[in-house]
Amino acid sequence: MSKRERAVTLREVAEAAGVSVATASRACSKPQLVTPETRELVAAAIDRLGYRPNVIAQDLKRASTGVVLVVVPSLSPYFLDIFRGVEAAAAELGYTALVGHSDRRGDREVAFVDRVRSRRADGVILATSVDSGGLHLGRPPMPPVVVALDECGAGYLPSVSVDHEAAAFAATSHLLALGHRRIAHIAGAAGSSMSEHRLQGFRRALAAAGTPLDPELLFQGDFTVEAGERAMERFLMIPHRPTAVFAANDEMALGALRACRRAGLKAPRDLSIVGFDDQRIAALTEPSLTTVGVPTMALGRQAMLQLGRILAGEAVQQKLVLPTKLTLRASTGPPPSA
Repeated sequence: MSKRERAVTLREVAEAAGVSVATASRACSKPQLVTPETRELVAAAIDRLGYRPNVIAQDLKRASTGVVLVVVPSLSPYFLDIFRGVEAAAAELGYTALVGHSDRRGDREVAFVDRVRSRRADGVILATSVDSGGLHLGRPPMPPVVVALDECGAGYLPSVSVDHEAAAFAATSHLLALGHRRIAHIAGAAGSSMSEHRLQGFRRALAAAGTPLDPELLFQGDFTVEAGERAMERFLMIPHRPTAVFAANDEMALGALRACRRAGLKAPRDLSIVGFDDQRIAALTEPSLTTVGVPTMALGRQAMLQLGRILAGEAVQQKLVLPTKLTLRASTGPPPSA
């Protein structure tokens, strides 16, 4: 076959346009994902070289469904906000986002990822709160996966998260600055790296202030309102009870507030309470809740953008960290003795 008769390859198009093969492929299959300048460069190279893509081969190779799966541990407004961020970015990239509910079970997360392995979706975003380190064990190669909010498998998967430890440090430091020294912590679900990082931030703030941690002031929760209630009921039975509580999420903080009201106590007069996440109800409860704000929609959006890059064959940042903000409201004040 003469050079003139030989089919032009996509690599030759990429070289002529001065872009990577992945970018040239993206410009052909999903032009909305590249800049207008890049589209023009690739289009000009295609015209100049006479490139004709093998559509059948491309479809067989991609086997694209145009669908991404978002796995959430609960259907709370908090995780649905993450899904909304994913959905908006997915629409921009030409994908449809579907939600899967894991009920905080690692085996269900694995089952959802297996669905992606079997090509029922192009990729998966895990908005997770459990340790899914077993996702890659004893199974075929991992499909495209991005983790949102938490980390997975000791960080071997790309993630978009916040600095949970630094945010917990700031929340606990706020209580210390108000004069509290008997500060309790309601931890999140066991096995969640997110819970562990928030606990580490709590411990680090106490250590930095020279305040010893009483083991009686630690409670292993599970991110539910009921866990917050149980924790506060136990704390109130301690002879030298805490003057402040830092809960690893808003739902547990609201449970703690509910238990305080049942006991005839009022925040912040008798006890200060801080949450984490800044869910919508945090500003609406009585008293309004001091809490750490997490940019949930931005987390979802950035996770989808990362997944889109992976699906386009591009390199991604392994760990993307978004900022948090401590929002001060009416649930915190000086300790009663002050």
